[in-house]
Amino acid sequence: MIWLATLLICCVLTACADSVPAARFRPNKLGVHLLLDDGRFQWPGSEWQTHLDYARQAVGAGGTVTELVRLDDLDVAKWQQFMDLCAAQELRPILRLSTTFDREAGWWNAPPLDADGRSYQTVAQEYASFVAALAWPSEPHFVIVGNEPNHGDEWGGRPDPAAYARFLLETAVALKSADPQAFVFNAGLDPYTPHTGSQPFANGLWYMDSGTFLVEMVAAQPDVLEVLDGWASHPYPLGPFAAPPWEQILQIDIINDASAPEFPTPPDDIFNRGVNGYEWELWLLDWLGAPELPLFITETGWRHGDGAYPDAALATDYLDLALRGNNGRFPQFPEIGWTPWLTDERVVVVTPFALDGNPVEWAHTNWLEIDEDGRITGWLIDPAQWQTAVGD
Repeated sequence: MIWLATLLICCVLTACADSVPAARFRPNKLGVHLLLDDGRFQWPGSEWQTHLDYARQAVGAGGTVTELVRLDDLDVAKWQQFMDLCAAQELRPILRLSTTFDREAGWWNAPPLDADGRSYQTVAQEYASFVAALAWPSEPHFVIVGNEPNHGDEWGGRPDPAAYARFLLETAVALKSADPQAFVFNAGLDPYTPHTGSQPFANGLWYMDSGTFLVEMVAAQPDVLEVLDGWASHPYPLGPFAAPPWEQILQIDIINDASAPEFPTPPDDIFNRGVNGYEWELWLLDWLGAPELPLFITETGWRHGDGAYPDAALATDYLDLALRGNNGRFPQFPEIGWTPWLTDERVVVVTPFALDGNPVEWAHTNWLEIDEDGRITGWLIDPAQWQTAVGD
């Protein structure tokens, strides 16, 4: 049975690889992460069209939008409206498949296990049936499985790399079996997370550094990286999420009684924290023997306001610099110290977080000025500044 399962995975992967040549990616790398639903709060459907109008203004034709969809909200008719709005605006959607949020505990639940207590076939099929039932506006059909599972906040209080690896593997196979156009990403990892070992962090939750988490995923499921079509990364700036793009470091925090695998030493110009933090992930993937994967930055961006962060104008400049580089446009800032995303051939898409969250929680990351009913009153982070970069 193990041999048959492996054969099925290989056949599915081969079919997907043949159907999704790199040339099918459009040249527009610009995107933005939406928060029509953040898992706890959802804007009324009557406001979605306006939000997608603004997304199109931000990223242009052929741009990309990332949106979370909860496990308890896999309503095909409802989310087909979202797909139709993307089609009308010539936007490519990325769906991030989430679980459900436990408001009392303050964390995202781990996906439900099957009756055997070890597999995820039932929930994997629920996701797959949902994705396959949608009429997508573009091909391939981009799907992220989960979010930052090295956080206790994102996996029922305590990360479990072996469980996530099995969940990712089984969900990827189910998605590709149901939808030949499914293009599956890992959940982006948080490179700032410490490894807390057997003791919880100060907030009572457990965490694991992204490198240890990835190594333990592969140890538990050696084929897990083979089911991926692209790599999703969250290279946030230092700061917290406030520093300029030229500030980058390599740092892994191991606390309490935790221990980390013996990684080889990366080259001096590879960092895991900062706007090019994905370079360390790609280096680690290569060390683990993963196939070469196209890179999608599905979260990044600058917090702004509230005194602790840059104001919106400076955050806009930093994002512009991260996207395009300087080239003499900002004489007060350095010219070197980072690789601009839009000129990095490894980067396919960048969808900064986030366009339009509930301002009660997301005012410090929102690009839009927005009221409590979802009505938009203007820009905080104005993308007009880098519009000329579309298609670069």
